[in-house]
Amino acid sequence: EKPVEPLVESLLANPRLTSRRTAAAKDKNTGRRNRSKVVSCNVPHNSLVQVYDYKVKEARVVRGPELVMLMPDEEFTVLSLSGGKPKQADDIKSLCLNLGPDFMTDIIVVETSDHARLQLQLSYNWEFEDTEDIAERAFSVPDFVGDACKAIASRIRGFVASESFDSFHKNSSNIIRVAVFGQDKDTKQLKNTMKFPANGLIVTGIDIHSVDPVDPKTREALTKSVQLAIEITTKSQEAIALHSATTQEQEAKGRLERQIIGDKSL
Repeated sequence: EKPVEPLVESLLANPRLTSRRTAAAKDKNTGRRNRSKVVSCNVPHNSLVQVYDYKVKEARVVRGPELVMLMPDEEFTVLSLSGGKPKQADDIKSLCLNLGPDFMTDIIVVETSDHARLQLQLSYNWEFEDTEDIAERAFSVPDFVGDACKAIASRIRGFVASESFDSFHKNSSNIIRVAVFGQDKDTKQLKNTMKFPANGLIVTGIDIHSVDPVDPKTREALTKSVQLAIEITTKSQEAIALHSATTQEQEAKGRLERQIIGDKSL
């Protein structure tokens, strides 16, 4: 029998990873894998699976679509990735490393220069660069999700700390994008991507879901400010519309009186 850890057994039960060989190796009575059969895994398209041979102390990486069959001394490398919102370590277990494009969402807390604490919910679009050595580089960072989110959050906190609450509230989108992607030194143009050279991960976009004050008083004051701004805008539009309607009415009356005077003169 080929011993396999319970965690790997449960991950191999994923329908996406189940191959015909694995299905045929299951016991008809119990529905469990026949431990005397070869352990196999169906690697999905644009994904990587790493297998480590403890006898020769070497790893091999298989890129999908492909079928992986373990040798007697080989074991699957289980990925332990951060998950949830905000990100928590060891939240996701997986045998496959998706090369993207995909996205991940995180919640971070920042503080402005005037000590206003804000909670940001952000989504990052990402993918691994398609190079010849990406199969080896992609596994060089055990938790690429956690490392990327920590690095991005650190950049954003640094930039927001130099901005006032009012400035950040008005220009939050631009400030966050400059913090994440940076600017070209010569042209001062915003860069399009953020790259992690260690594993070839590229952040290609950022989406800002929400910006909410953490302090209830600040949140209440901001809500009142927004409501007041909406009320002022509404009243201003009503005043403009009323003035336009009054003007049109006066012009119509003037044309009508001129028409009446003209008719009487005939």
